[in-house]
Amino acid sequence: MQSFHVAELRIGTIGSVAHAGGTVRTAIAKRRVPGPLELGPLGFQGDTVADTEHHGGPEKAVCVYAAARYPLWERDLGAPLKRPAFGENLLVDGVVEEDVRVGDVVAIGTTVVAVSQPRVPCYVPAAYTGHKQLTVDLRRTGWTGWYLRVLEPGQVAEGDVATVVERVAGAWSVAELNAVRYAAVPDREALRAAAATPALNASWREALQRLAEGGRDDE
Repeated sequence: MQSFHVAELRIGTIGSVAHAGGTVRTAIAKRRVPGPLELGPLGFQGDTVADTEHHGGPEKAVCVYAAARYPLWERDLGAPLKRPAFGENLLVDGVVEEDVRVGDVVAIGTTVVAVSQPRVPCYVPAAYTGHKQLTVDLRRTGWTGWYLRVLEPGQVAEGDVATVVERVAGAWSVAELNAVRYAAVPDREALRAAAATPALNASWREALQRLAEGGRDDE
């Protein structure tokens, strides 16, 4: 079975970043802790969420990002990228968006989690890092990271090995879903097929269906 490991574990409290001439509340600036930390249905002990409409909750309990993407971003941007640029709780080595399928059941530490959806790029990483085009670039590249729901609470620490113990037949990868949702020219047939992928979070399914019907992507 596919396996990878936890390179960094992070939690954060609510602060603020400059945006559009003012400030916005965000918990993107998470601090690194070695753990082990308790992970429950709503996330890691000590972690907080500012924008509860778009982040957090059982379907977005843990934000994961691939460590392999950081050097690629810094190459393309021509500058270091402030970390954690994407508000990730877990920075992982050995896996990227092409490898991860929605519905994958993963054992990490003493927990069992499942991939619920790709992370939807918002304006906060761009505001936090100072790279104004980062939101657009996230959608273009598909290097968004992904979210986990918690099936069995437990503890996670840096260095833990994560192993995919179950894969849902017919599920799409995070990269495939991003490519369909953010395509320059919508492919309605592909959007409908993507919306039918097993175990996909309801908000993502609704967004894909809306786009397939000619609507706008409101997130």
